[in-house]
Amino acid sequence: MLRQELQSYFDKIYPYSQINTQHTLRGQVEIRFELGEGYPNGSIDRVNQATERAITLFTDTFQAPANEIFVLIYEYQDSTLFEVDRKYLYKQFPEDLLNGFYNQLEFVNSRMIITNENGNKVFEKYEARIVIGKLPVKDINARNIFNAIANTEMGFDPGIDQSIYFFDPLTDKGFHMYDDRGCYVWSKSADKIRDIYINRNNWIINYHRPEIDEYFK
Repeated sequence: MLRQELQSYFDKIYPYSQINTQHTLRGQVEIRFELGEGYPNGSIDRVNQATERAITLFTDTFQAPANEIFVLIYEYQDSTLFEVDRKYLYKQFPEDLLNGFYNQLEFVNSRMIITNENGNKVFEKYEARIVIGKLPVKDINARNIFNAIANTEMGFDPGIDQSIYFFDPLTDKGFHMYDDRGCYVWSKSADKIRDIYINRNNWIINYHRPEIDEYFK
């Protein structure tokens, strides 16, 4: 099953990452990039720059179009913050491949800590649809995905309010665009993403630059 395959990969490469706890998804070395900076919220220019930077960083991260990478999607069932067509994201994958994705409703851990009926501190849980696929990079319409993510908080259509992550098990690199503001590129070692750190250095979020620079000394 794809879920088991992806979790086994995490256990080997990113041992703190758990599919049922989204905020644990990260690498030992990660770079956080600015995407929409320099343009005002609600502007097409901001969306366009965020999209172009995201697709550039995605291509830097996954350079081999034929490599099969994991796609991990969280679709929270109680999320009503944005009015989007949730089917749009899934249209960015070939239908025959999409039909083979893992697709199940699960209860996942939030960041909130609550006290359960036994008096123990536990994560509060939310219901989410978890979708996991594995397919060649070339079969993902990444530009449409990143443009729609950038659109969402700007109020433009189409939008994507699901969270989506990409992992290449052959190169041990990961990518996640969270919204028009920024994205992460990560790996288990600095050398695997050093070229991205050097080539896209001007896009690094300055607030996190000291800790990011420390990885690459």
